Amino acid sequence: MPGQLILNLSLRDIHPAVMIKCHNVLDDIDHCLTAQTSPHLTEMEHGTRDFIDGTLADVLRGDVTLAHDRPTVFSPFGLGVLDLAVGYHIYRTALRTGRATEIPGFFPGLKRW
Repeated sequence: MPGQLILNLSLRDIHPAVMIKCHNVLDDIDHCLTAQTSPHLTEMEHGTRDFIDGTLADVLRGDVTLAHDRPTVFSPFGLGVLDLAVGYHIYRTALRTGRATEIPGFFPGLKRW
């Protein structure tokens, strides 16, 4: 579906025949094109990296603008910021709902968010 954003979190579930028809944004191109990830299999099957539009950094800087003419697949192979975002959300939810257990001094000198 045009304009759809697909988060390729498992990194191995999207067939190369689908990947090649989408816009593709990766966190790190060389890193993501290893370990038989969907982008890696697409590169091997088609013999090119031309299906990759750019990196997340390219998009955030405005160096890459994606049209809404087809779906965009984002493949975050090893992107620790997603782990941090989920952890922060869980932490804030635990604080808000009274489920957090503070351990004073666990991180010396760190101020509470």
